[in-house]
Amino acid sequence: MQPCVKRQGSKHAAMKCAAAISMATLATAAAATEKKTYSYICRGGEFTIAAVVEQSNDAARWSKTEPIVLQIADEPPQTLIADPDAPDADSYKNKDYEFYALKKFITLTRKSHGTVVKFYDGCRRAE
Repeated sequence: MQPCVKRQGSKHAAMKCAAAISMATLATAAAATEKKTYSYICRGGEFTIAAVVEQSNDAARWSKTEPIVLQIADEPPQTLIADPDAPDADSYKNKDYEFYALKKFITLTRKSHGTVVKFYDGCRRAE
């Protein structure tokens, strides 16, 4: 790719250059993310999570900017957002559910009006 060179009076060339840079940036970002579905088996039941995975420095992590989608059996899917208070873990929640994963420690909690009504623990990822 040739570097963009600004020429006097060449607005069209500058716009083409800006568009090329934008497209290259978008292509790089798109290549670094991928949506994946994970299945978990726990004491308390099974569930799946669809998450956007970001690749950086040879490590893959779930996106903290994109929500995850929790699916438990035939219940309606739940959208969970990242918990900013847990930067080192995969922690996502909404008003009814909280998913937490730090290495091999994985839990899912279902709450109703602030009271725990179901707890999934001892979770492991199904292969």
